[in-house]
Amino acid sequence: MTPEDRLDRIERIAKLFVKAGRRARRNLREQDEKINILINLHIQNEEMFAKNEEMFAKNESRFVNHDENIKVLIEFQKQNEERFRQNEERFRRNEERFARTDERFVELAESQANSDRHLNSLIEIIRDERNGAS
Repeated sequence: MTPEDRLDRIERIAKLFVKAGRRARRNLREQDEKINILINLHIQNEEMFAKNEEMFAKNESRFVNHDENIKVLIEFQKQNEERFRQNEERFRRNEERFARTDERFVELAESQANSDRHLNSLIEIIRDERNGAS
């Protein structure tokens, strides 16, 4: 091998080294860009997770408030049911009173009818006696 061939060979090897170095640097830059993209996405995910945690905490407190409101509503419902039960009892007693009053009105009407008959009979007797005596 001549010295020129050796120089040509060394030159080719140097060119290959340079190309390989450029390729490696380009690959490193691409990897750096991909790593930066992944880091940015990770940061965004962390921020979203933090927001979600805040929302979950707010929702938890709202759920606690809802639970308390539901307990109050249940208590009101129980009170209303007790009032309805008491009113039903009053209505039942009033119905019984109305039924007794209706019975008394019937008795009173019958009594009035009897009194009217007796009075009419008495009037007839008095008329007959007056007409018969004259």
